[in-house]
Amino acid sequence: MSISSAVETSLFPSYFSAFPVCTHCNVAATEVAMHHAIEECTEPGSKDRKQSLHRHKGSVKLYTFTYPGGRTDKLQFVVKIVELTWVHDDINEEKPHQSALHEHEVLRQALHPEFGQNTDTGETVGAKKAYFQKIRQEIIALDPIDTPKLLHTLHRYLEEYDSHPMDTKTMDDVCIHFLRWAMDIHLSDDEFAALKDFEDAMMRVVGLTDDYFSWGKEKYLSSDHSWNALPILMKQFNLPEKEAEWMLKGMIINAEILPLLKLEWDCSLSAFTTSAHPQNPRTQKVPMPTLPLHGLLAPL
Repeated sequence: MSISSAVETSLFPSYFSAFPVCTHCNVAATEVAMHHAIEECTEPGSKDRKQSLHRHKGSVKLYTFTYPGGRTDKLQFVVKIVELTWVHDDINEEKPHQSALHEHEVLRQALHPEFGQNTDTGETVGAKKAYFQKIRQEIIALDPIDTPKLLHTLHRYLEEYDSHPMDTKTMDDVCIHFLRWAMDIHLSDDEFAALKDFEDAMMRVVGLTDDYFSWGKEKYLSSDHSWNALPILMKQFNLPEKEAEWMLKGMIINAEILPLLKLEWDCSLSAFTTSAHPQNPRTQKVPMPTLPLHGLLAPL
């Protein structure tokens, strides 16, 4: 039985991507994990809990669309970690910058067993830190081989998220590691290196698309460190918001060309080299053609 099913995107006029969409079939498992994390990391009746629950009020189930191929047991932990860090980010979004950095530092301790007896809970991190420590122990037991790499990436994410300038590659690494970990993708270092260009291109699409759809909420947050592409475009090109949205939408469509082209090129190259050199399909190195992706924001 398949763990995912395809979505007919033509039924949704607002969907403009060229990529297909699938959804994980076990919605109930992700919902249970989501609510468990929110209940453990927020106080009943608090603004943080209301905000977390409101985030999932729509009909679209975020995690089943984001991780359609994930193993259900691993996906539940991904959901818990994402919800925990989301709550953490919501709380620190409006904090002074230095205060937010300290809260990140305290939460990072949960990723390392040597801080197990550390009693520092920061201003708001106590429950989240304890919850994260429990998750760390459980995912290490579930997958002792690949989990340390995931924890290392999460450490860097919490270390760099509110730094200036932000290393956006760390965010990309977190997303990619979650996908690999949840889907049990085990590749050699050389194989991962071969995927780098494709992954980088895809993460640019993901980042810009997230900016496009999240700005409607983000623009009402009082924050001194917004990284959304829309206000950057508005400022850089002196555009009204609606025109900046159109520009960003065009950038997303443009950005999708590169991973699609690379995927098609790699498949064509594989077929060519296999037929030309059946004993050694990698004997020829043919450079992939490049496209002038005008207008893309390199840091985003």
